[in-house]
Amino acid sequence: MADRKKVAVLNPYVSTRGGGEKHMGYLCQFIEQYYNYNVDIDILVSDNEAFDVYADDFVTIQDLNNQFGLELTNTSIRILKLPKMVDRKSYLKSKSMLEKTTKEYDVFINFMFLSKHVGKAKKNIYEVMFPPLRYRWELNKNIFYKLVGTFLDWIYYRSYDVYISNSQFTNKWQNEYWRDNRNHRYVYPPVFSEKDIENRYDEEKKENIIVSVGRFFVSAHSKKQLEMVRFFVNHQELFKDYEYHLCGAVSDDPDDQHYLSKVQKEADKVDNVFIHLFCAHDKLMELYSKAKIFWHATGYQVNEDKEPEKMEHFGITTVEAMSYGAVPVVINKGGQKETVCEGVNGFRWDTEEDCVGKTKMLIENDALRKQFALRSVDFAKNYSIEKFNEANRRIFDEYKI
Repeated sequence: MADRKKVAVLNPYVSTRGGGEKHMGYLCQFIEQYYNYNVDIDILVSDNEAFDVYADDFVTIQDLNNQFGLELTNTSIRILKLPKMVDRKSYLKSKSMLEKTTKEYDVFINFMFLSKHVGKAKKNIYEVMFPPLRYRWELNKNIFYKLVGTFLDWIYYRSYDVYISNSQFTNKWQNEYWRDNRNHRYVYPPVFSEKDIENRYDEEKKENIIVSVGRFFVSAHSKKQLEMVRFFVNHQELFKDYEYHLCGAVSDDPDDQHYLSKVQKEADKVDNVFIHLFCAHDKLMELYSKAKIFWHATGYQVNEDKEPEKMEHFGITTVEAMSYGAVPVVINKGGQKETVCEGVNGFRWDTEEDCVGKTKMLIENDALRKQFALRSVDFAKNYSIEKFNEANRRIFDEYKI
């Protein structure tokens, strides 16, 4: 029997159990299967301001299995005791300690958003949610800093064997930022098995429900729940016979908690908006099956060319909703343009008026909504777990991981 593989996956946000964590979970499951379960996988986390990794209710592997329908058996969560990153010195020390830890592994997979940690395992993979900026661009004070930045870029970039983006949108910006695209690939995240999608859409289950799914947070690619609730409240006459349900996790970060409070305060203005925190997998799937329409607004009022990192880079929840025949009415930005074809399986919008107007078309034209629902199910089949596993297998074979 070949030596047992040791794999590390860096994901400090694992407890949020969002779309990225589902992606990570299925990657871990693929790795277990790829090595015929002759492997041990550690998901690396450390204590920070947003998540108390020592709390009794901190996420477990069983939680991930339950939330996403996984069957992880050889995967564990490993807590690293790193310094609190309160200043530059402590940040550099924490970064160095984490990178040193990766030397213990055969494979290191960086699943951290906008991370520039150097991989030091035998094989290193960067799962690109969105590419980080070059040091050379950030250290732009003078020629000395630019030279230092160029050197740091070289160390970081060459440390990874392959960069795997989660969409064509993300891969486009990976190529734009880092140029040398010989080791750039893209693999769409896994959303469901081909068997699961069969008969998911049942028109008889549909109710007058709009649903949105995503973490409640203010940084990076915020899901813009506050704006969407305002859309709904501002046009209550149109939506008086509908319910709006929002599902998502929230961290302990004070900014995120404050944001959630603002969303709840706006929702309280009417009696047909419902917020489901840490919604269980089965409950979420039930909501998808009942919902007629799916809303998504990440990137709203943000310039896509100037701040592409604030877009939805793929949109797992959009595809999940589509698989249940919930017609997507989503922002016309980022990865949403790859999954929603305007006027074919849903609508894309740019403004509040646009979003509300296109939603109104679906509310008032049930035949059109049903037509889009059927097409959404067909489009969703492109994002199966089986296709995800096939694509990753090709990459693992190609790079002898």
